[in-house]
Amino acid sequence: MSKEKQIIEELIAPAEVATTGFLKSLLDSAFYGIMAFRAVRNNKGAIVDFEWLFINDVAGRVVGRKAETLIGKCLLEEMPGNKELGLFDVYSTVVETGVDASVEQFYQSDGLEKWFKISATKLGDGLTITLQDISDYKEAILDAKTRELKYRRLFEESIDSIFVSDEKLLIKEVNPSFGTLFGFEQSEMLAKPVSKLFKDEQVFKEIESSLNEKGRINAQEVVLLDAAKRKKNCLLNAVSFTDATTDEKQVLGVIFDMTTRKRAERELVVAEKLSMTGKIARTIAHEVRNPLTNLSLALDQLKDEVPDEIEDAALYFEIIERNATRIGALISDLLSSSKPRDLKLVPLSLNDVVKSSLKLVDDRLKLKDISLVEDYSSELPKLSIDQEQLSMALLNLYVNAIEAMKIGEGELLISTCKEEDRIVLSISDNGEGIPDDHLSQLFEPFFSAKKEGTGLGLTAVQNIIRSHNASIIVESEVGVGTAFYIRFKDGDSPQG
Repeated sequence: MSKEKQIIEELIAPAEVATTGFLKSLLDSAFYGIMAFRAVRNNKGAIVDFEWLFINDVAGRVVGRKAETLIGKCLLEEMPGNKELGLFDVYSTVVETGVDASVEQFYQSDGLEKWFKISATKLGDGLTITLQDISDYKEAILDAKTRELKYRRLFEESIDSIFVSDEKLLIKEVNPSFGTLFGFEQSEMLAKPVSKLFKDEQVFKEIESSLNEKGRINAQEVVLLDAAKRKKNCLLNAVSFTDATTDEKQVLGVIFDMTTRKRAERELVVAEKLSMTGKIARTIAHEVRNPLTNLSLALDQLKDEVPDEIEDAALYFEIIERNATRIGALISDLLSSSKPRDLKLVPLSLNDVVKSSLKLVDDRLKLKDISLVEDYSSELPKLSIDQEQLSMALLNLYVNAIEAMKIGEGELLISTCKEEDRIVLSISDNGEGIPDDHLSQLFEPFFSAKKEGTGLGLTAVQNIIRSHNASIIVESEVGVGTAFYIRFKDGDSPQG
């Protein structure tokens, strides 16, 4: 070797060593593993393995081995799992095609059980690989998906109605219970305003304002409307929040149906009122009928003793007798309207009884040119019914409905259906409606909005319905109309 070449090598060598050391230090400080391989080929030129040329300390820790022990060794001898899991084929394709590859792989072999993110790039007749341990990330994703599935299941299977809306209160999603409660298909509600559910627009505005100011609604009683515009007494809980993934403001609402509970409360009040009415009626009958009988006897005696020539005597006798008779009739009606009925129960089709009773008002309907709309369910079981008594009660409701409607504009709607364990008969009209302050008194004795009414008709109706072990409620809106709902228990025998 010439003197000049020796001098050059001596000068270059320290620089190469310094550069190599600097490069290794730099790669060891990386946040991810880096490895370089040379392709090992057979005599036909096919790749059969890869030899480690370089591995930084991070990659060594990731694969669970000391980096310096792998240099010069073959990949498949040290970590055969690369072949089993298909990674070796990915690497070979990168070398042969020059096309980079990136994969996420769960590596369960060679003493490892980790998720790796691997990127491979061709380098000469070999490749470089960057390697990241993403096990914690994958575990977090899995936990998030597990939580999402859990909450999704709670959402889907909740017996309470749940909706999710945007900040403008346009519905984005509802659960199956929501559709069941309100009678909507889930897809029908998408992008519909929540306000459409509310009976009272002012109540909705107050709720919207409270959500904007406080961010939540706690157990507020509201009246909502289903697809058929029937009222639902509900408790509303709602909270506004920001979606972590989209950064959009949303509202989550949970609706608890209190209709059945409210109905039960009303029925209990009605039962108590009816019981009290019966006691009052019996007391009045006892206290009034005895003096009334004495009055009638005295009147008969007076008729015999007063001479016929006394002027106007007959007129006054007739006035006393007529009013005494009216008082007696009122007492009889009061007793009849409040005491339990003795029913002659027979298994009958409710639809047949309703159709038969409607014939009794056929002339009234024609005289006022009122249209009759009937909608009967064909799948109702027979009920134990006293046809005469029930027809009498229904006739009273029909007549009230007809009288409330205008000539030529009225529509009487009669329908039957099955709701869970109840068979429901509804009688509705589009008449003048009943004011709210009258609704609570509607079935009370002697309450009547009619000038010549006794106020005992609906009391008698209620008594007949309850004697059939059924319930009756009324909903009304002034200027819109009135609806009576009679609910019979399916399979229960009425009280005789």
